[in-house]
Amino acid sequence: MKKKIVLFCLVLCLITGAMMTYKAVGGMFVRNKTYAFLEERGYTKNDISDVEIKHSFLNKFLSYNEWRIFVTFQKEPNIVFAFTHRNGEILRQGVSSTPMLEKDEILAYKEMFDHGELHIP
Repeated sequence: MKKKIVLFCLVLCLITGAMMTYKAVGGMFVRNKTYAFLEERGYTKNDISDVEIKHSFLNKFLSYNEWRIFVTFQKEPNIVFAFTHRNGEILRQGVSSTPMLEKDEILAYKEMFDHGELHIP
């Protein structure tokens, strides 16, 4: 009985370690890919105040986006640009803020992002 408990604990530790390693290594990969994506659009690390990477194994099983990325620019600290990493690419998902933006404001921020207008003045 003790051998089964020890074996179970060992397997549990190995699975947990593998999951933590996957999240850590994957998170660094997604972060680097996100910065490369932003640099392709003309933004530098100085323009960005925060890049938050979130991961969920449950999302993967439910066919949602496994990696979610939230970027805040220095020029617009109250606006969060959401992206995801899917099929090896960074894809834009939307724009949000608190308080909520109106539809035309969201479209305006998307245009500002696309045209590289979120640089620090």
